[in-house]
Amino acid sequence: MLRVRNLHAYYGHIHAVKGVSLHVNPGEIVALIGGNGAGKSTILRAISGVVPAASGEIVLGEDVITHLSPERILKRGIGHVPEGRRLFRGLSVRDNLALGAYSRTDRAGVKQDLAAMEELFPILGRRRRQISGTLSGGEQQMLAIARALMGRPAVLLLDEPSMGLAPIMVNQIYEKIADLNRSEGLSILLVEQNARMALGLAQRGYVVETGRMVMEGPTSELRQSKEIQRAYLGKGYREVWE
Repeated sequence: MLRVRNLHAYYGHIHAVKGVSLHVNPGEIVALIGGNGAGKSTILRAISGVVPAASGEIVLGEDVITHLSPERILKRGIGHVPEGRRLFRGLSVRDNLALGAYSRTDRAGVKQDLAAMEELFPILGRRRRQISGTLSGGEQQMLAIARALMGRPAVLLLDEPSMGLAPIMVNQIYEKIADLNRSEGLSILLVEQNARMALGLAQRGYVVETGRMVMEGPTSELRQSKEIQRAYLGKGYREVWE
């Protein structure tokens, strides 16, 4: 579905992504975990075209999308929910959803998908006329995901969906992500500092440190790694090694 080969990218003058390779299979959730500044978000931005790839190749299906504009990448089937959500905070919930489908011309399909998003996230239906900037953090995250889904992506890039949310809302968001994967077969590349949540949801994972992939594999194996338990799962040295 999505293949990234030897990707290099810069964030300003910083060489943030250094030879990264990864893949997401159809219907798979793949997690990217790592510390602050590891390059996780830059990988997603390079895939969606927001940050230009300095070198390497990004392939969606059979199409090379490496140097396409963000708009053309969106049309090819990449949806991106950025860190911080980036909603149009002065517009209503319904207007934000409609803007997610701005590149589509099938009006009947867009209307159906608006109804589907309000069914998937009922709170958005109840608050369709509310200004998005007045929603709670969790509601804004739901809106950001729904807005990306309005583009009918083949692969959804999720950047820190749990950031700043209360635990009960994090659980709700992750339940929705799991439902989308199960019911729609949506392929998802998930960047998350909450490694425990990410590795519990995804089928495979990659560990990013200073712009490089240092570990990958099924999440069942990654959760058993002593290094990951100590660095990302909150277990102490004595608990892991003795």
